[in-house]
Amino acid sequence: MASTGENETPARGVLHRLLSIFAEVKPREVFSVLVLTLNVFLLLTGYYLLKVVREPLILAGGGLEIGGQKLDLDGPEVKAYAAAGQALLLVGVVRAYGAMARRFGRMQLTTALTLFFAGNLVLFFFLARLGVPLGVPFYLWVGCFNLTVIAQFWSFANDVYTPEQGKRLFAIVGIGSSLGAMFGAQIAKRIYVPIGPYNMMLVAAGVLLACLWLTYLVHRADLAGPDGGQKKADAPPGGAAGGFKIIAGDRYLLLIAALTLVLNWVNSTGEYILDRTLIESATSALGQESAPAAAGAEAPAGAEGADPGAPLAAGAPVYLVDPEASRLLEGKIAAVKGGAFDVEAGGKVVEGADKGLVHPRTEKGKKAALGAIIGTFKGDFFYWVNTLGVVLQLFLVSRIFKYLGVRFALFILPTIALLGNASLAVLPALAVVRVAKIAENSTDYSVQNTARQALFLPVGRDAKYSAKAAIDTFVVRAGDVLAAAGVIVGQVLALSVRHFAMVNIALALAWLGVVVGIAREHKRRAADEPGAEDLKAA
Repeated sequence: MASTGENETPARGVLHRLLSIFAEVKPREVFSVLVLTLNVFLLLTGYYLLKVVREPLILAGGGLEIGGQKLDLDGPEVKAYAAAGQALLLVGVVRAYGAMARRFGRMQLTTALTLFFAGNLVLFFFLARLGVPLGVPFYLWVGCFNLTVIAQFWSFANDVYTPEQGKRLFAIVGIGSSLGAMFGAQIAKRIYVPIGPYNMMLVAAGVLLACLWLTYLVHRADLAGPDGGQKKADAPPGGAAGGFKIIAGDRYLLLIAALTLVLNWVNSTGEYILDRTLIESATSALGQESAPAAAGAEAPAGAEGADPGAPLAAGAPVYLVDPEASRLLEGKIAAVKGGAFDVEAGGKVVEGADKGLVHPRTEKGKKAALGAIIGTFKGDFFYWVNTLGVVLQLFLVSRIFKYLGVRFALFILPTIALLGNASLAVLPALAVVRVAKIAENSTDYSVQNTARQALFLPVGRDAKYSAKAAIDTFVVRAGDVLAAAGVIVGQVLALSVRHFAMVNIALALAWLGVVVGIAREHKRRAADEPGAEDLKAA
């Protein structure tokens, strides 16, 4: 799609004028950018459907079974081990993908990959109907599916567009990614109970097939362009070497891999800081005498053996959820008013507390109350991350790319991470962590994601497919594993939140150093590209 001359294109239409609000789009590019945006929107919608299915399967799966012996592990522990196992599994996935990329053209490669994953979902559906435990296998599969399919989409987009086009149009395509994440989470929430998790697998399989059709439409339009693309499209994009070998032999790709590694290391450590601070804040108001399992303690009246949602009488000791402050309060029921309670807690009487905010002062009640705080906090947190991410993608990303360039955009996220973690090192309060992570994650999902995809525009086709797949899968998970290792070491050394923030400060400084190296290499490669004059601002 290199040719976009205005003298060859139809008159500006309504869609063209609409897209021009967000970025500079030439009339001949309207069709492809709209279809690619819809494609990634559906991909992210399907992923979030599967992500919602994945969590209860592994967290409530009842542990891990190996060789017929059930290990004494809770769901979160199983999830942590499975997340580390994904990095090892992805080594084989990357090698298999590289072998396919050396054999098939881009449309054949996309078709084979999509049909493989859609068929897997149908298989999982039937295995679930037969009662086969799916928690760990499905968790591992979703991790590979997400990274591989999304990487394949952006490889295809990099192959279709020239560097000059990608610089302008990726900002619009990224809008579909941001909106798909929001829409998928909302749809999953609404259909989980009515149709169940296993039918949601079939819905996601249907979404994948729709994405395959949209990819074919763009592929066909590219072939029909004035400059044609048949020879390039039919040639296997993988090259002779595998993804890891291509990365090892290219300084620019090594720097992109280092960027991806440090980015995910910092982000995952930040997620741990957020979760730890949230739990500490939630339990900060609880007294030592509140522990229900204390030696010799008598079970609270009206609460012994009760389920967290069981009816409670006046005078019963309870945990009260304070969602505004994200904390638990100890108190007792002053009065019962239908389905609500007046609760004496924190030196005052809270009137009309909903039953979902009041839980018996038992171990089970404490877990339910903590779950309510976490759910309320994370729901609000994800809302602001997604909302701010969409606003950034809609109105700022294309303008940053146009006036400041891709290289400048790469400096934004590590600077935000550095400032955010410096603030945490001074004041490790939940409100500070919340603001810092909202700013970091929303920028990551918008500005950083679009800029990182644009880094592959000036590389060869083998790097766009094989090397990119290795970076977007194995290297991403390697960053998560390093963060998990850091958490384990931190627990052994009894490090505080401040210490983890200082680790992230050091990593953010190293991240900025990597970005400097990438900027130099990107500038050199952009200058060597045909039409380099159009890329000077990048």
